[in-house]
Amino acid sequence: MAIRRLDKRNRFDRSDRPLATVSTLPTIKVMRDCFERYLNLTIADGHASKDTVKTYRSRVHQFLSWCKGQELYPALITKQNVLEYRKHLIDGEKTSPTIRLSLLAIKHFYTACLADKLVKENPAIGVKAPRKKREIGSTIKYLTQEELQQVFDNLAPILKIRGNKTAQAGCLTEVPQSIEIS
Repeated sequence: MAIRRLDKRNRFDRSDRPLATVSTLPTIKVMRDCFERYLNLTIADGHASKDTVKTYRSRVHQFLSWCKGQELYPALITKQNVLEYRKHLIDGEKTSPTIRLSLLAIKHFYTACLADKLVKENPAIGVKAPRKKREIGSTIKYLTQEELQQVFDNLAPILKIRGNKTAQAGCLTEVPQSIEIS
């Protein structure tokens, strides 16, 4: 069910009334309290560091502030709304790991609310952070000529021993004495 934003003209139009009334929905405070209990008992099996808990709280607070700015009620958020929030983070030039952590915190927030039956589903399930775009070959590291020479110098004694054994077995007629890099 998509959340409709109400503008001031039709805010009290009875024909546009949502299925649930606000009085039957959990308050944001109830949802936050539920999340606090969840953080203390569940994250890292109840042994989360203070920084982890602080970060999760902060990310959820940012999300709830965004919801308020969009006139969205947290108990009625849909997957589409979470995707819109992800787009908001991307447009704000947040890094992929930052977006991933924000989405994880939101997912935990709704997991806690779902466990306490404050929401019907977790809208953050399946919403992933964008992959960091990499140019082909950008992650390949090359050795300098000096580094490559060091590798060969360190392998030379091993290669020589194996070379002699191979030569003794009749598979190799000549054992290389040096390796040149051009």
